[in-house]
Amino acid sequence: MMEKCNLYTERLHLRELLATDSAFVGQLITHEKVRRFLGGPVSLDQREAVIACYFAFEEGETVWLVETKNSRQPLGLISISHHGDGQDRELSYQFLPGAWGHGYAAEAAKRVLDYALKDLQLKRLIAETQSANFASRRLLERVGMRELRRLHRFGAEQIIYVS
Repeated sequence: MMEKCNLYTERLHLRELLATDSAFVGQLITHEKVRRFLGGPVSLDQREAVIACYFAFEEGETVWLVETKNSRQPLGLISISHHGDGQDRELSYQFLPGAWGHGYAAEAAKRVLDYALKDLQLKRLIAETQSANFASRRLLERVGMRELRRLHRFGAEQIIYVS
């Protein structure tokens, strides 16, 4: 796991996951709207195993809980992990629908991108999203990422973005 660190933005606090966050993680991964472009909601029989994965990242990976700075209300998760291509690190995120449309995900993504490139000194960070996920595509472009390539997997066209 990467060195644990808290990250801050104007409105947000990004912190390491705590054991007490497992119910929130469970809420996210079973939410139909949140998981629409992420393979669908995690089934109840897989829920505990998937939650455990969020707390057991590999070397060079980390996951943050994104919460409002003042009220500490949890909004979503954002992470840096190894991408399936075996070469790159990937930026991933999922936020509750109540947080959508307020710029929180873009604010968090911009901060993690800065951290990855400046503090971790990664050469680049990629993100993968379905071409049908227009909101995610706009977010990635808004934080300065650009389309690198398209491919078909997980039953849909995916776009790989690069910093």
